[in-house]
Amino acid sequence: MTDYVKGKVVIITGGSSGFGLEAARILLERGAKVAITGRNADRLNAAAQDLKGGDNLLAVQADARSTDDWKRLLQQTAATFGRIDVLVNNHGAGIKIAPTEEMDDASIQEALDVNIASVIRGCRETIPYMKKRGSGLIINVSSACAYHSWPTWGVYTAAKAGMVAFTRSLHLEMAEWGGRATNFIPGAARTNFCQAANLDDSWLEGFPSAHDFARTIVQCIDVPDNCFIEEVSIWGVKQTINPF
Repeated sequence: MTDYVKGKVVIITGGSSGFGLEAARILLERGAKVAITGRNADRLNAAAQDLKGGDNLLAVQADARSTDDWKRLLQQTAATFGRIDVLVNNHGAGIKIAPTEEMDDASIQEALDVNIASVIRGCRETIPYMKKRGSGLIINVSSACAYHSWPTWGVYTAAKAGMVAFTRSLHLEMAEWGGRATNFIPGAARTNFCQAANLDDSWLEGFPSAHDFARTIVQCIDVPDNCFIEEVSIWGVKQTINPF
């Protein structure tokens, strides 16, 4: 059976933890070349040491909100591995999970910058690298919040729902020259998301690990270039008992 992962050059933002780190681990094990990013240099370096990817791994400190950082990341990846086959926009953060009337201007703007505007910038900067080769795949990691509503999650939900709609349009643009775009929509899993957003995570006991869900991200890559997975949703069984 053909392995469509082996040899692929994959950039993963937010690659120092969670889904990004575990997707990088699986991809490296399967023979891909991987560039991971993160804003925190210490965490990024620790992730790189943990992955033990050797010459097939590149770690680049970068902030996805910065166009200059995107340009530097793409240039370094192309210079190191020769091309860019896949971009996984995995970065994102809750920033502030609170009732709408408690969301100040700065928190609203940061949530939108981190979770949707930065994704659009990254896609914009990456497409020329893929377009000149006539192929490429972008996977945007959204959230179950894009389709299911919970109180206090409104701003985050707006950003993640916007990502889903953006990715659908993006795919139609990319398909004109042979590219593809996929929405990856995860439910809750045991990552560091809750800790970063100052939320209680005790309720996640028994939920899937980041590695469990990352397998499906890799499956979105493991298809022929003339096929694409439009959208995939994955839940922990415990959550789907009552996802609302």
